[in-house]
Amino acid sequence: MDIASMQRDENNFDFLRFFAASAVVLGHCYWLSGLGAVEPVRLFTGSMDTADIAVNLFFVMSGFLIAASWIHSRSSVDFAGKRALRIFPALAVSTLFTAFIVGPLATDLPLSEYLLNSQTVRYLTNVALFTQFHLPGVFTANPFPGTVNGSVWTLPYEVLMYTMLLTLGLLKLFGRIAVLVVPIALMFIHFHLAPNLGLESDMLRKVTRLGMFFFLGSALYLYRKILPWNWKIALALLSLSLISARTEWWFLVHVLTLPYLTIYLAHLKIPRLSRFGRYGDFSYGIYIFSFPVQQLLVHWLDPELPLPVFMAISLTASIAIAALSWHLIESPALRLKRFLPGSRQGVSGAGLTPAP
Repeated sequence: MDIASMQRDENNFDFLRFFAASAVVLGHCYWLSGLGAVEPVRLFTGSMDTADIAVNLFFVMSGFLIAASWIHSRSSVDFAGKRALRIFPALAVSTLFTAFIVGPLATDLPLSEYLLNSQTVRYLTNVALFTQFHLPGVFTANPFPGTVNGSVWTLPYEVLMYTMLLTLGLLKLFGRIAVLVVPIALMFIHFHLAPNLGLESDMLRKVTRLGMFFFLGSALYLYRKILPWNWKIALALLSLSLISARTEWWFLVHVLTLPYLTIYLAHLKIPRLSRFGRYGDFSYGIYIFSFPVQQLLVHWLDPELPLPVFMAISLTASIAIAALSWHLIESPALRLKRFLPGSRQGVSGAGLTPAP
């Protein structure tokens, strides 16, 4: 399998991003609906649900493609500018959409009181990656009360990973040895040091968890030409992950197997799948718009609505608004890359969907 080529029409990253974003939407349906249905993936793994695994998948792809983006960027300004154009324009619109359209439609406060509330103003700092989940009086009676957009928590961590990779690059440390040292160190902290020292920091858990997947993805990019890529290894790793489900070892096995499986699938020759994104990359839009849309649907719809129907409506609405986001916001913003200092056409597919 040729994994050296990074041309967009020769890989399945567009499909995998769309699949992961859709999995986040469907996974969120279980607990946003309040119907009490058991999330089957969490039941199987014993620790992580569909949305969790989709986030891990995103960070593997992000690490792989952002490593490619760094190597193909002509300067740090070029690299940082491309990342900013991918994340912030759509995030700004999502934040404004949530605060000034979704919020007024769902708040139990008078409109003037809602608009002048300090919490509404604070919510706007999501644009600067200061995560805020709440708007005044919004979704207070929903089964998952108060949280307006629970997906945005991953975006600061995504940007942190970009910054760490950029720092390694500027220090001339971004190479095969260093890129392996980082995830190994993160694994040591996550699985050994933090538990043994009783470190209960939620931020530390998230940094180490997401960092492991991101930098293992980066390592696979740097080692892509010398690693063996074949179905026997992929099947063995998948079997190992499945066999370890509901054991104390599952997450460690998941960390060690998901990166290879993701990149293997991204380059597997499947007819027409490589052209999945020819109409646009809707995955980021699905991710950053879906949660408030789903919460609004729960606010409006019959509470006894069957879960499959809620899933179908949620996914359809999320894809529709994501398509608008791509064509009206994201794609025009990405065209501005040509104005970056020293910019050139980067690696196809390197415009990443930040994970949930």
